[in-house]
Amino acid sequence: MSKLTPTILILDDDPDFLRLLGLWLESEGYRVLASSDPVQGIQIFRNNPPDVVITDLRMPGMDGMMVLEEVQMRDPDLPVILLTAHGSIPNAVAAMRAQAFGYLSKPFSNEELQELTRAALAQRRAGQETRKLRAALRDQAGQSILHRSPIMAALVDELARVAPSQASIFLSGESGSGKERVARAIHDASPRSDAPFVAVNCGAIPADLAESELFGHVKGAFTGATQDHTGLLRSADNGTLFLDEIADLPLSLQVKLLRVLQEGTLRPVGAKTEIAVNLRVISATHQDIHTLTASGAFREDLYYRLHVIPLRVPSLSERAEDIPLLAQYFLDRESQRLDRNIQGFSPEALDKLMQRPWPGNVRELENAITFAAAVTERGWVAADAIPDAGRQGGQSAFPPLQDAKAAFERSYLENLLRATDGNISRAARIAGRHRTDLYKLMRKHGLAPQLFKGQEDRDEE
Repeated sequence: MSKLTPTILILDDDPDFLRLLGLWLESEGYRVLASSDPVQGIQIFRNNPPDVVITDLRMPGMDGMMVLEEVQMRDPDLPVILLTAHGSIPNAVAAMRAQAFGYLSKPFSNEELQELTRAALAQRRAGQETRKLRAALRDQAGQSILHRSPIMAALVDELARVAPSQASIFLSGESGSGKERVARAIHDASPRSDAPFVAVNCGAIPADLAESELFGHVKGAFTGATQDHTGLLRSADNGTLFLDEIADLPLSLQVKLLRVLQEGTLRPVGAKTEIAVNLRVISATHQDIHTLTASGAFREDLYYRLHVIPLRVPSLSERAEDIPLLAQYFLDRESQRLDRNIQGFSPEALDKLMQRPWPGNVRELENAITFAAAVTERGWVAADAIPDAGRQGGQSAFPPLQDAKAAFERSYLENLLRATDGNISRAARIAGRHRTDLYKLMRKHGLAPQLFKGQEDRDEE
């Protein structure tokens, strides 16, 4: 919101009705600006930008469609609600095509007015937050680490200081916190940025293949070795080798890695000569490396070789300010990949994202947003589209029943509103629900009436 108290501008040439609208809106705590002269109302709009405009459709001198056009020229995202005593299909179609937020046919109840106003304000908040997030993403375009939080800003500053060094760096942090992205950021800012960056998950390499995968082998070294194999360490020559989950590396290979770091040479399996390599090593683990070293599970001499510059990557719960930025980045990426017009997160969805503990950190957040984008066809991501903690939809061929119900309900509403050209009264009749109930459902799923343009009933226009 641009102000602590939302401001509503209302325009209607009937002074008595204008006064009634003002009383209804003020009773909800809104700051109300009003005028029975639309030309004067536009001047008020220019001098005191509101959060929502509510205007009568038919007024002398300047009608509601002209008001809508003027508002959109200055603030395209400002919600405009049109009022008319001549409710009809042509009016609804024209309003939706002109990108009005919605319209109400007189007479309407205070409850209907408040529901539509709350929905408009929610969209206003969501739109303002989305613009801020996308501006921040543009400012950080090309950077490896997206952030808003002070703790990540401090880490990014530290990375800039250590990147030019050739010293080994040891990253600690929870699983999914983004250690590989930090390692890549160090590489990109280092003198080795034009050389390879090779990431190796030490815990994912089968034990019987680990030595060959890391150090390479020569043809005939063992059964099945039909040709020479370079190995991951040599693939990173002159560049950066990122050894993730280094604590899972077998002790026998820890000895061989130590020799590479000490001598700058390695011997492929089956080879008789040493090969020189020039590596900058960044290693990482989510385990307590100090405890492992003290217990003998990790070699102390290798620990000191790797642990030259220690850096800790914070968990997502420690950098909660970054959640909206990361979520918007993942959402925009998925929206583009799926070729969908997903505008952003509804306020309820954003609240849900902020309240989650995210034990899986950035990786869990990314999975949740991928699922949310998959079940959101267009408009705003609703809270129900965010899978509950521990119930990631992408981990199963079937989403949880609650998520499936929410996805169906949203799809039903979208199809219904599309079929009725965004006419709330007609949609409510078809659905067998009161208009107020339909507005509540639309607000729940982050759907705005202007998303649905009229394409039918040509004979009535």
